[in-house]
Amino acid sequence: MKLSKILSICLLAAAGFFKATAATQNVQTNANGLSICYENTRVELAAADTNIFRLSISLDNTPQPIASTFLADANTNAVKWQTVKHHGMIGIQTAAGRLLMNPKNGEWSLEDTNGEALIPRHVIGDFTTTNEISSITVAFGWKKRTPISVYGCGNGVNALAQTNTTTRVANGVAVIPYYWSKSGYAVLAVTTNDNRPAHWVAGTNDAHSLTWIFPGTSADLYLMPAATLKDAAKDYAQLTGHAPVPPRWAFGYLQSRWGWENRAYIENTLTQFAKLKLPVDAFIYDFEWYTRKPDYSLPANGTPDFNDFSWNTNLFPNPPQQIKAYKNQGIHFIGIRKPRIGNATALTMIRTEQWNLGADGREKFESRDINFANPGLREWYISRSADLFKAGVDGWWNDEGEASYTTYYYWNLTEQEAMDRYRPGERLWTLNRAFSPGLQRLGAAAWTGDIKSTWAVLSATPTCLLNWSLAGLPYETCDIGGFNGNPSPELLTRWIQAGVFFPVMRSHSEIRETPRFPWLYGTNALDAIRKALDLRYRLIPYYYSLAHETSETGVPLMRPLVMEFPHDTKVADMSDEWLMGPSLLAAPLLQSGGKRTAYLPEGDWYAFESNTPLKGKQTTNVTARLDEIPVYVRAGTILPLGPIIQHTSQTPGGPLQLEIYPGKDATFTLFEDDGRTTNYLGGKILRTTFKWQDATGQLSWTRTGNYKGGNVFQKYQAVVFDPREKIQANGVLTTNGLITLAPK
Repeated sequence: MKLSKILSICLLAAAGFFKATAATQNVQTNANGLSICYENTRVELAAADTNIFRLSISLDNTPQPIASTFLADANTNAVKWQTVKHHGMIGIQTAAGRLLMNPKNGEWSLEDTNGEALIPRHVIGDFTTTNEISSITVAFGWKKRTPISVYGCGNGVNALAQTNTTTRVANGVAVIPYYWSKSGYAVLAVTTNDNRPAHWVAGTNDAHSLTWIFPGTSADLYLMPAATLKDAAKDYAQLTGHAPVPPRWAFGYLQSRWGWENRAYIENTLTQFAKLKLPVDAFIYDFEWYTRKPDYSLPANGTPDFNDFSWNTNLFPNPPQQIKAYKNQGIHFIGIRKPRIGNATALTMIRTEQWNLGADGREKFESRDINFANPGLREWYISRSADLFKAGVDGWWNDEGEASYTTYYYWNLTEQEAMDRYRPGERLWTLNRAFSPGLQRLGAAAWTGDIKSTWAVLSATPTCLLNWSLAGLPYETCDIGGFNGNPSPELLTRWIQAGVFFPVMRSHSEIRETPRFPWLYGTNALDAIRKALDLRYRLIPYYYSLAHETSETGVPLMRPLVMEFPHDTKVADMSDEWLMGPSLLAAPLLQSGGKRTAYLPEGDWYAFESNTPLKGKQTTNVTARLDEIPVYVRAGTILPLGPIIQHTSQTPGGPLQLEIYPGKDATFTLFEDDGRTTNYLGGKILRTTFKWQDATGQLSWTRTGNYKGGNVFQKYQAVVFDPREKIQANGVLTTNGLITLAPK
C-alpha cells in the first residue's frame, strides 16, 4: 500500500471525528477505547481486559485487535473505562491505570493507578516504511535508571534476567514476545502473522529503553500493569489462557526410551520396576511403537509400506489388550509423533490438497512436513488417528515440530479435537519440544530437547525450566540423565533428585546409550533413586493441588525465588535453587562431589522433615550423601504428603500426612477430583482447606465440594515440627474438624 493511500484513509476517518477543538479532532471514541490518527498510522488505545491495555498501530486501517493463536477467547465482560486528558495527552483510564498518547507528536506512556509512569513518554516509532512497522520504543527501568533486565522471554539466554532476545522456536528452544519489567508492567506483542512474531532489541543510545520490531502492517502491544512477577503471571494467563489440570498420572515418574525392542522387553521392564519397588506411571515410546525403522532415511516421496497411524506388531500385536493390561498395573501409554508423513500414497494426496508446509508460498520446509493449521489436514489427521485413541493412548510426545512458530499449537489443537471426538471428557496430555504463547491452554507440556549428559547441562537445566515457567508454560521437563552420552551413577542420581522438583519428571536417552533404568547404574544409585522417587510420589497431593491453583490463577508450580521474594536482591537471578509453590525450596546437587551452598531468603525456615528452625537471609554450606537432597520449608507452612505408592492409580494408598512447620499461621487447600476427566471444570471437585493457628496450636479444616471418589483421602496424620518437640496426631477428615496440637 502506498503512503498516500494510508494518509487518505486517516484523513477520511478524521472527518467523522469530534467536531470540537483541534486538539481532539483526530481522536474518535469506540467501544473499547480511543482511535487516533497519527501521521500515516491509526493508533488505538483500548481496554482489553480487567487489568490489560492494548496499544494497537495500523498502517493500512486493519481492524483491531489482531486475531492470534497467542490469545485466549476475548473476555465477554465489558471493562469500565473513561477518557482522560493530561498535559497535552489523551487516553483511557481503568481500574488498573491509564494509557495515554499525544496525538501531535506520537508520544505515549503507561501509568499506574497513582499516576506514576510505568512506561515514560516515548515516541511510538518511525513509520517511513510503506509495508512494515519499523519500531515501537518502550522504556524500561526508568524508576531506578537501571540497565535493561526483564523476565519471562523464554530460554534464549542462560539467565533469568534477560537483556536482549530474538523470537524463535528450535530444538528445545522457545523464545516468546513477552516480558515482565521491574518497572512494574508486563507486555505481550502480537503481529499480523504469528509465524513472524515480534522481537525486541536493547536501545543503542539509551540503556534504559528497548525497541519492539514488528513485521507486517499492524501491531498490538498488550500492556499489563503488574507490580510483581506473580501479578504478571496472573494477567498473562488471563490474556493467553489458563492451563488445564493435567491428569494425575502425569505427576508421577515417566520412563522414556528410544529402543524398546519387543513386547517381552516392555513387560520385563515393567516387572523390574514392580520387583524393585520403583514407582512409575508411564512408559514413553519412541519410533518403535509404530514403525520398525525410523523415517529419517525415507525418500522425499515416502514409501508405499510406511505406516504413520498403525502399530509395530513386534511391540504391540494386540494394542487395546496390552495397553489395558499395562494400565491395570499403573503404566500409561505415551507415543512419539512426528509432524510429517512417510506413506507414499498419503503424501501424494496431501500434496494434491496442498496440505504440506510450503504449499501456500511460505518458507520451503521439508516436503513431507504437514500443515496442521489447515482445517482439511486436521480433519484427515483426526480420522486417521481414531484407532490410536480408541486403543487407549494416554498422551502424545510431539517431536521435531519447529518448522514454523505455531506448528506445535495447531498440532496440539488437532490432538485436542481428536480426544474430544473419540474419548470425550478425558484430559489431553502432550509433551512438546518447544512452545508458543497460548499452547498451555491446550494441556501441553514441553521438554528441553536433545541435551548432553554432562554436569554442565544439568546445572543449566533449572534456569531453562524456570524461564519457561515465567514465559507462561507451567509444565516442563528435560531428558533426565541427558539424551546424548551416558551419565555416571552419581550424575544420573543427582539429575533424578533434581527432577523430583520439576513439574514433569521424565527420563530419556538416545537409542545407542544405556537406558535410564535405575537398576543399570549400581546398587548405591538404585537405592538413592528409589528414595527420590518415593519422595516424588509423596509430594503428588501437594503438586496436584498446586496444579489446580495454577489452573485458576496462572501462577506456575515451579517458581524462581525472585517470584516470592521480589525485594531480595540476592535472588534476582538465582536459579540453582527454586520453589515448588510458595513454600517448598529445593536446592538439589547440580555438581559432583556432594557439596554445595544453599541460600535461604528472608524469614524462618526448616530443613525438610526437621524441627530445627533456620534463619533466613543467609548462605550455608551443605554436604549431602548420594541419597540426600537439600530441601527446605518456610515457617508457616502446611505441607500435605501422601504415602509411598507404586503408581498414582493406588491413590490414596493410606492416610494423608499433614506436615506443619510452625512460626506463623498457615493455610493450605487440598484439591481432589477423579484425576482423569474434565469433570472438575463442572464442579466435580473436593476442596479441603486446612488452617493452622500458631498461637493456640490448633489445626482446623473444612470441606466443600461434591466429589466423592474412592481416591479421596479419608484419614490424616498431622505432624508439627515444633522446635521444642515433634508432635503427632491421627484423625478422620470429616466435613470439618478441629484438633489441638500444641506442645506440652
